Amino acid sequence: MFPKYTYLFAIICLISTISSCNNGSSEEQIVANLKPANGGKNFGGIYRVNMVRGNPNALDPVLITSKLASDISSQIYDHLLTFDSNMVVKPELAKSWEISPDGLLYTFHLRTDAFFHDNKCFPNGKGRKVIASDVVYSLSRSCDPTTKTAHFWAFKDKVVGATEYYTSRTNGGTPIKELTGLKALNDSTFTITLIQPYSPLLMLLGNSFAMVLPKEAVEYYKDMYFRNPVGSGPFVFSEWKDDMHILLKRNPNYWEYDNHNNRLPFLNEIEFSFIKDDKIQFSEFMKGSFEESYTIPTEFFDNVVDPSKTKTTKAYRSVTLQAEPALLTWMFHFNTQKYPYNNVYVRRAFAYAIDKEKIVRYVLRNSPYKPGNHGITPPVIPAYPIDSIKGMNYNPTLALENMAKAGYPNGSNFPEITLFIYQEPKLVQVAEAIQQMLTETLNIKVRLQIIQFSEFLQFTDLGKLPFWGSRWYGDYPDPENYIMLWDGTTVPSDTTLPSYPNNTRYNNPTVNNLLQQAVQTTDPTKQYALYREAEQLATNDVPSIILFYEMHYRLLQPYVKDNPMNAMNLLKYKYVWFGA
Repeated sequence: MFPKYTYLFAIICLISTISSCNNGSSEEQIVANLKPANGGKNFGGIYRVNMVRGNPNALDPVLITSKLASDISSQIYDHLLTFDSNMVVKPELAKSWEISPDGLLYTFHLRTDAFFHDNKCFPNGKGRKVIASDVVYSLSRSCDPTTKTAHFWAFKDKVVGATEYYTSRTNGGTPIKELTGLKALNDSTFTITLIQPYSPLLMLLGNSFAMVLPKEAVEYYKDMYFRNPVGSGPFVFSEWKDDMHILLKRNPNYWEYDNHNNRLPFLNEIEFSFIKDDKIQFSEFMKGSFEESYTIPTEFFDNVVDPSKTKTTKAYRSVTLQAEPALLTWMFHFNTQKYPYNNVYVRRAFAYAIDKEKIVRYVLRNSPYKPGNHGITPPVIPAYPIDSIKGMNYNPTLALENMAKAGYPNGSNFPEITLFIYQEPKLVQVAEAIQQMLTETLNIKVRLQIIQFSEFLQFTDLGKLPFWGSRWYGDYPDPENYIMLWDGTTVPSDTTLPSYPNNTRYNNPTVNNLLQQAVQTTDPTKQYALYREAEQLATNDVPSIILFYEMHYRLLQPYVKDNPMNAMNLLKYKYVWFGA
């Protein structure tokens, strides 16, 4: 018991220390060193932000499988398309587009004033203009297994020639030179041709895999490109020191201007650090070491956030609180092809044994948006009837009944299992609670094992983890982006190959068919009805246990301007500036 009391005492002391800190002098120093810009804004400053999940797995778009990596990369690269603060698709590199009446041909018109960063991969180190063939090259890499791509799913059986292109490059085959469904008509125009209509395509192209990069950089850095990214975005990659930081510097040649004719970005640098303890992150933020603190430690939540969840308590009024229901679902996944989770009754028993209401109320101090009492799609997409989807909520009687149906009455002869997680404080807290719930309700033994985040991502993709905890951040605001986690058409027949994004390897032909029908229709009412039916069927089979839907909380220093919060927590630091 002694270590627990020692830890509690340390937390109380830390709260006391944080509450009394004053970062006024550092704020004055930061503001004093700025250069005036039009419209009362300022140029200059270093934006310091911490990522508690640790190092990203890669900064190569085809390898990015985490929000962490996507957030950092989004400052370095331009997306083809992006989203505004209301999660509506808007132009970025593609300034306009047309869709053919049959929904099969998309024609995109590129900006002509975007340039890749100056880099030694180019002649004389001078970055060149971004052209349509760069987009074709970048998107084609998503379908090239030699790049170790994690994003073939995005174009597989959707874009003409994508599947053939991928297949020709596996197992030593003769590679097809071009992906026929992607064509550069000239330097500023390219097309995507689909096999059949796919209504979420524009939103899909706002994903990290559609960031645009130059072929010269990949050929120059070869296998180390993932640590030497070159894009056309507002910030230029400068340095990556493992477990310490990633540094980005202002791109002086960025194409975008704000409505006061200021050339973006305003900030001189961004420093991403990787302190994995959210309590230390919070403490350093309150000392003025960071410009923001994303998430608030559970232990401090009641002391920092007012019960309304819209403002801080009086003790923390010196900083700004942002709160927004998130396009983010936390869940525990099963590899449905591995024993004992290939038995649906085992998966249902686990789901019924977990008290989500207790986790939200007591473990997480009511910080989430809602318990996960419905499907996998978070309840923030307008008009989607997530509340009509019936989830599997806490019911110990049904939990034991399903264990008996699975052949393990009262947990008898059930093997000792391991729940795998990565080092994220909230995930660790929830996993410990669930470990106890499964043990007490099902009479089984559950071990916890923590894996480094980058390895964790690799192991889940390769199917090496039977039971693990994670979260899914929406890449785009459409139910399909969540239900696709259970789309069996993306699961390879070879169990040794990666299965992303469907790491559960769940495959229900009826669900697959419903999802396919949904993405081919442009009628929102019909589409949502099909999504809902698919989601309900998959929810009944429990490839994943839905735990809770997230609420974003972010604290900002008072001098940070134009950094709004949204449901996707899109980090658009190119608009951020410092001011008194």
